[in-house]
Amino acid sequence: MTTNSRNSRVIRQAKATFALSLATLLGALAITQAGSASASMKAPKPTPLAVGQGAAAPGGGSFLNAPIPANVLNIPLVDSSGKTFTLASLKGQTVIISDFLTSCQEICPMTTINMREIGDAVAASKLKSKVKVLEVTVDGARDTPARLTSYQALFQDKNWTLVTGTDTNLKKFWTFFGANLTKSPYTAAQMKKLPLDWQTGKPSTYDVSHTDMVVIVDAKGSWSWLDLGNPKATKGVIPPKLKKYLNEEGLNNLAKPQEPSWDSKAVLSALSSITGTMIG
Repeated sequence: MTTNSRNSRVIRQAKATFALSLATLLGALAITQAGSASASMKAPKPTPLAVGQGAAAPGGGSFLNAPIPANVLNIPLVDSSGKTFTLASLKGQTVIISDFLTSCQEICPMTTINMREIGDAVAASKLKSKVKVLEVTVDGARDTPARLTSYQALFQDKNWTLVTGTDTNLKKFWTFFGANLTKSPYTAAQMKKLPLDWQTGKPSTYDVSHTDMVVIVDAKGSWSWLDLGNPKATKGVIPPKLKKYLNEEGLNNLAKPQEPSWDSKAVLSALSSITGTMIG
């Protein structure tokens, strides 16, 4: 990622820590503590969701209660097996969603570590058939189902689902959730300094900067929880191929992510509250 796009990401995250306006998407809903850092604590007892406003979640992030419009629920998405689905088709299940791209050299491998951990916790719980864990790319052009399959194989686990789609559909999807996507071509000089792609062995030609976030959509199709910031991977080991692919910023984030941050405990805490079932 270029210096400018890194700075833009930090600025967007800092603003989101204090306030994230969703007026154009969710009417008058305001989130006042969306980017709070995740705290290490025991899973809270299930609590009712706040209606009509943001409410700080005990484990980090903010509870919401905002219906997702039909045009977003029906955006076509594609999993790593090539199967097309929509959020509407998952109604009746609680869905955990984060954004990433397989060509990321700074943050995304740590996002995947967290999502794998969350997927493993769900798979070992009573909610195995009632919760979907989705890691949805922001880079549909490069992240084909075949590449997603190869990426997931590096983690030697399948308890969560990697998702792609067309760039147009993915932009619509992530714009609703507030993850601003910006595609930035690399210059020839920048390409010479980049680590070679973990799969192709070639330098990347562009980057897609995005707001790092994780959200939960409840079984009724409402947006129920949000946390923002850098993923803090407290467990798991990054695959050697991806660690080698990280640039200097990525290695620093792996060792000590910048704040604000989120971790798997925050997600599982919110999931426990939303579903009424303790997990993790």
